[in-house]
Amino acid sequence: MHHDTASDLSFAPRFRPFYPGDVQGYSSALDSLVYPGELSVQDSNPRMSLEACRLVGGGFAISFTSTPLAVRHDTAFASPSGTGDVLAMIAVEGEGTIDQGGRRMPFRAGDITFRTTRMPSMCTLETPGKLVMLRVPAGRFFGIHADLHERFVPTLARADSRLAEAARTHMGHVFPGPVQGTPALAYFSEQSFVSLLAATYCESCESMDDDAAEGKRRERDRWQRLVAYIEAHLGDAELSVDAVSRELGISKRLTHRLFEMQRTQYGAYLKARRLERAKEELENRRLDHLSVSEIAYRNGFGDASHFSRCFRSHFGTPPGAYRRSPD
Repeated sequence: MHHDTASDLSFAPRFRPFYPGDVQGYSSALDSLVYPGELSVQDSNPRMSLEACRLVGGGFAISFTSTPLAVRHDTAFASPSGTGDVLAMIAVEGEGTIDQGGRRMPFRAGDITFRTTRMPSMCTLETPGKLVMLRVPAGRFFGIHADLHERFVPTLARADSRLAEAARTHMGHVFPGPVQGTPALAYFSEQSFVSLLAATYCESCESMDDDAAEGKRRERDRWQRLVAYIEAHLGDAELSVDAVSRELGISKRLTHRLFEMQRTQYGAYLKARRLERAKEELENRRLDHLSVSEIAYRNGFGDASHFSRCFRSHFGTPPGAYRRSPD
């Protein structure tokens, strides 16, 4: 990423307009904001406009208006975390196609497409149009359902989907232009928009899944209920395989198998989620009145010394030192 372009951006909802002056300038800006690609236009006098801002919770929002063009991303592009970002693109006006992973997705005004920076892709705008894109870290987009990113498929939500309609409507509340609300209002409005887009993605996957094997669909649903239950009970020191198995109404053996399918084990997954939650609370200045031991107990660790050892092993620094660090 070109750090100078990204670092100059203000935070949502305040868009910064770009005036590169030529196709090469717009191409460089899109390389930085979306992911590196080759932009080509057929019009000898192309008309383009570009605005962008940083998202408060991480990522970028880009509003791009243009005459017909094509952008080819020949390589994958990993995020700083080494995974990749989700690109959710709302076609406000115009029509074209998205190609990724062997899937060709023709889109029209109102449609929302989803792709990932982890794979090469092609975006073609066949008529003059306006596209609004959100580039969001996969960890933020999928939250506790990280498995959805591991088996990500490019997909499209039609304009007549109720969730897609809700996302388009909400977009107008999140990006009202130069009006700046309070930081809390900006964050929660933005987060609700990202969540709506994630729900729209899941719905579009369901519509593609009609021919999927019933057994695979059932296993996926069980995993998602399992993850949700664990997330709601992270602070329970007695949380066990027995408890989550009873909640799902399945055997312990099948519970263990669900974790194996995600290439992990119950104990490792539970500890990692507790440590991540504890790290978030150590970063939260509103919880400075809580001691490290109290944060450990709040997140299901029965022994503060054990928590400290686990935290240092996982993040490379003791929890107390991590809390004091300005970064």
